[in-house]
Amino acid sequence: MNNKYKIISYHIVFWLAYMLLGSLLEYVQDPAGYFFSIADIFFTQFPNICSVYLCILVCFKYGNPLKSLQLVFGIILVFVFSFGNWYTTAYHIRPHISAVGPTPPPFNFIHFGASVLWVFIRYSILGFGYYFASEGIKFQKKLRLIEKEKHEAEYAFLRAQINPHFLNNTLNFFFAKSLPLSEELANGIMTLSEIMHYSLEIDKDDRMTLIEEEIEHIKNVIKINQLRFNHKLQIDFQIEGNTHNVRVIPLILITVVENILKHGNCTDKDYPVKIFLNINEGDGYVYLNTYNQKKKGPKELSSGIGLDNIKKRLAHHYHKKFILNITETEQDYRLDLSIPFSIIAESKQMTSHINFIEQLHLQALKPKPYTS
Repeated sequence: MNNKYKIISYHIVFWLAYMLLGSLLEYVQDPAGYFFSIADIFFTQFPNICSVYLCILVCFKYGNPLKSLQLVFGIILVFVFSFGNWYTTAYHIRPHISAVGPTPPPFNFIHFGASVLWVFIRYSILGFGYYFASEGIKFQKKLRLIEKEKHEAEYAFLRAQINPHFLNNTLNFFFAKSLPLSEELANGIMTLSEIMHYSLEIDKDDRMTLIEEEIEHIKNVIKINQLRFNHKLQIDFQIEGNTHNVRVIPLILITVVENILKHGNCTDKDYPVKIFLNINEGDGYVYLNTYNQKKKGPKELSSGIGLDNIKKRLAHHYHKKFILNITETEQDYRLDLSIPFSIIAESKQMTSHINFIEQLHLQALKPKPYTS
């Protein structure tokens, strides 16, 4: 059964049991004068049921995030509705049905209003209780989901973790072996080492990084992909503005570029990939605009979490200060991203990263022609 209909059925069963219990209590109090009337039970409880669900509706609309004035005003409107509902039931519907109990006294606004208020308070508390219970259940589910995702992420990290020293030594071995054979291959290994070095060095806590390092990382990724596709990629990467000392959160810009390389048609000379990066010192924003034709035919396997991850990290770090617009058709894909940047003072700059291969204190090798 659909979860929505299951909840509705639970509510119906609850109110049926509640009304039958109320009738049973009336019978116990006055067995001689009691008689069973479905119309009386329904119209006696209908205003109360309306009050409960209207209070729930108001709480869900204005309770999270809390809007105090709208919430109070909404509850007052629910009371006014309950007052009118009870007045209609007591003085216009009850006289025409068989009802248990005495006939209502002549209408007195104050006395009747006080009686309705007392009933309304009892049933509004039931509505508030339902709202807080629902929010508590949702919060606990969210906590369990976060905990599950955390454990899955930790497990995935452990499975994917590579010992940096092993990686360094392996790439060094490949570099040394390939250098006498092919300068291009050796340069590719060097580029890969720089890519891996940057990815491993970046902190996992969204620390700021120099945009120059991010740009260098983007160039290395494009370079390694050019080697993969025999220099057939058509990518127009332009940078405008002063990049010196500009800082942004890492791996945002590169994720966008990697997404293009994975899903875009990057080899069409008529429709080259456009990547335009503008550092605007006037308003303190970095603007990234990309355009690419979509890849036709088989697509590369993808987890589909790259863009979602970008959105979450941007919202976490920049809150509402960023803009991310995506325009997508069957043929092409456009992305426009605006994020604020900060400037690092000269005195606070960290020393530049040592070359990945140089960290191993290797003797510099010069390419030699291959001889059999």
